[in-house]
Amino acid sequence: MNSHHTQTTEEPWYKQFWPWFIFLLPASVVVAGVVTVIIAFNNADSLVADDYYKKGLGINQTLAEDSAATDLAATATIEIDALTGEVRVQLSGEFSVPPKDLVLEWIHPTSQQQDISMSLQATPTKAYGGQLKSSVSGRWYLELSSQQPVAWRLKSEVILDAANSDRYQLKLTSGAEG
Repeated sequence: MNSHHTQTTEEPWYKQFWPWFIFLLPASVVVAGVVTVIIAFNNADSLVADDYYKKGLGINQTLAEDSAATDLAATATIEIDALTGEVRVQLSGEFSVPPKDLVLEWIHPTSQQQDISMSLQATPTKAYGGQLKSSVSGRWYLELSSQQPVAWRLKSEVILDAANSDRYQLKLTSGAEG
């Protein structure tokens, strides 16, 4: 008998295709998961308030401010010069003492980072004036308020189209939801 010994040379596992293919599938899922987590943290949604409980408790106060504006028959005409950023407010109502200053809140509907709060000072013409630091266009929620003589608030929703106008005149009345 002739003993013939055949030797098969098998490549080591790390030189073969299938082990690497099998390892690559779970590894790609892990990498995709890490990338997804990084994207989620870098682009966190700003619409949800961190202090939602405190804001919930403040609802009664804001309803009282709306009611006070109605009791005072408060109305405001807001003129905005889109080119210069000048804001003028003519306030009317049954105020025992006119407020010394007003606060005009520009609340962006989708991005809290774009919200603007501006203080308006009384002028000699019995109007209130202020200056926007940047141009505004698109949809905004406006809230005009003061703490004097009592806390009150007017609010409205506006859409400013900078392409068609460089001056805006807006009317805010008590009891208006926008």
